[in-house]
Amino acid sequence: MLAPLFEIITVGFPFCAFKILAGLALGQVWLTFWGALDLVINTANLLALIISRHRATDACVLSLVVRALKKPTSNEKPVWQELGNSVDVLLSFVIVAFMLGGGFLKLLKPAQLMLWNISVILNVLGAGSMRLSQSLANMK
Repeated sequence: MLAPLFEIITVGFPFCAFKILAGLALGQVWLTFWGALDLVINTANLLALIISRHRATDACVLSLVVRALKKPTSNEKPVWQELGNSVDVLLSFVIVAFMLGGGFLKLLKPAQLMLWNISVILNVLGAGSMRLSQSLANMK
């Protein structure tokens, strides 16, 4: 149960913050809305994991959209969820790269920039920790 909780805190919530904050900074309501939907999903999954030890739903909006469009069988479901999650990861990193490379972080208010920086730190530490955990598991 710790790994899914850790993933929500270090991946899910930071990706929500990147979308919401970039949307606010760039005046893109659709991006802010997308991040807010993902925040609802991640919060529901966090609470469900704490209460019932199972996620309430997929990890993000894109995973839900891909699955709704494909209508996978139960055997295919994990593959299509992974595709949605992977596209979300790519797009979240594109947002981060765009904000950094375009010099748009200066558009964030101080509190927003602090939240952005906390999200980056959590995300980087989470990625490193999960990679190390996978390597150690593979050694067994």
